[in-house]
This record gives sequence, structure tokens and C-alpha cells, in this order.
Amino acid sequence: MKTVIYLDVLLLVNFLVAYLLLQATGVLTGQHAPFVRMLLGSACAAASALILFAPELAYPVQLAYKLATALVITALTFGWRDPLRLAAAACWYAALNILLAGLVFLVIFETGTTLLQTGNLAVYLRISPLLLLGLSGLCCGVIEAGLRFFRRRPARQETVGLEFELCGTRIHLRAALDTGCYLTDPITCMPVLVVSLADAGSRLPPEIRQYLTGWFAGSEQTAPPAGAQLRLIPCSTATQRSLLPGFAVQGIGLITPNGVLQLGRTAIAFAPESFGDAQYEAFYGSDFL
Repeated sequence: MKTVIYLDVLLLVNFLVAYLLLQATGVLTGQHAPFVRMLLGSACAAASALILFAPELAYPVQLAYKLATALVITALTFGWRDPLRLAAAACWYAALNILLAGLVFLVIFETGTTLLQTGNLAVYLRISPLLLLGLSGLCCGVIEAGLRFFRRRPARQETVGLEFELCGTRIHLRAALDTGCYLTDPITCMPVLVVSLADAGSRLPPEIRQYLTGWFAGSEQTAPPAGAQLRLIPCSTATQRSLLPGFAVQGIGLITPNGVLQLGRTAIAFAPESFGDAQYEAFYGSDFL
């Protein structure tokens, strides 16, 4: 008996499933990918399902193929600038794929259904494409409803007090949450605090303020002030990519009613412009606190 596999249905199914798994991966790793990148990653995942037509491979080879394609797919979707975040996304995506394949095998063993066919950890569902679209739409709706229901409520406190030490000077600032801030220290891969030089310049040590002013004015750069460890923080916006100057600091602490809570963050970056609000002088991302 021969089994007929419709290539268009195979690609469509895996495209839709990959889109849902990538959405789940983004939620689990705290990353957000643009819609075009989501489509690109899903298309790559659908193409990777063509391994179904290959001869049955050894299980370790199948697993290695899954992990390698997961790395490529997540790199296309979420980017590859931060190796740690990419590795986390790839591991979660691969784990979700393997979990899904395991559930399919469980269904096959328990029910003996003929609607499912697997090969090399790839899955083929022999049902109507319209039914697949309907089920995928239902899954999307369930996931969206779940995300809205379990989404964290915004913190009542819009700004927080932070402190750190720079060149022997202890500096206190107010910082506001910016969910679009994903800057990280290229040395430690940890999220950084973005400070406005225009708003907080008067609180900085004079030598640091002078150095940063010259940096943003485009003057010829000299060595950073004594005791300051320069960091160049990659920054991407909708219009350009640049490097923001920053410094390693002696830990960043969150000021609370019970004292200062050390956050384990050890770098800050500076932006030349004012943030336009007298209530804060810095921004932090959703994964900073």
C-alpha cells in the first residue's frame, strides 16, 4: 500500500504549526519578532519538514537535524546578535517541536489512527487543508486569549529609583520602563540601563560628563577617564544602527523602602537626547528588573 503525501498540505501545515511554536518561543524567552521575520522563520521551518521524504535516519541524526534547524529558524526569526538569547530561543523551539512529535507518537500508539504519518521527527496530517486552517485559527485564538488572560498587569509604579557608582561617585536616578528597550552589554550579555546625558548630566562626575559631551559632539576621542571602563553598546532603531557609549559600573541597585536591592546589572549606556519627562532620567527594559 502506498501513501500519497500532498506537498502543499505538508508545507502549509508545518508553516502554521511553526508560526504558533515561534510565537510560544517568543513568549517563553521574552523576545518579540517582527511579522516579516515570523513569516520567514515559519517558511524555513516548513521547508525543513521535507526531511519527511528522506530515508529513515538514526535517532541521534534526527535529533541533531532538529536542533540544527531550530537554531537556523530562531536566528532568522529573532536575530543572532545575542548568542545567549538565540541559544535559549533555539532550545525552547526545539523542545516544543520534540514535545509535539512525542504527543503525535502517543496518539498513534494509543489510537492506531491513520490520519497521522511521521518520519524523521517530521509530522504529516492527512486531513482537509480547510480543516487544518480552521484548527490553526482556533489554536491561534486560544493562544491569544491565554496570553491576554495570563499577561502580567502593568506595575502600579511607573518609575523606580536606581543607584550605581561611577568613578567613585554614587549616582541616584529615576528610571521608567520602556518595553521596546532590548539593549545588552556585549561583554556580559546582560540588559543595561539607558541614561539621558541631557537629563542626568549634572549628576555625573565632571570628567565623565566632559568625555560624553565630546563623544556626541564628534570630537576626536581620547582614553576614557581614569577608573572608567568604556562599553560600546549596540543600538538599533527603526531608522539607524549605532553604538552608544557606556561604562561598567559597580552594580546597579533598586532603591526600595527596605533598602537597596542589588540587581546584578553592571553596565549603563548613554543617549545624547532628553527623554522629555522630568519624572525620570533613564530607561530600562522589561527584562531589567
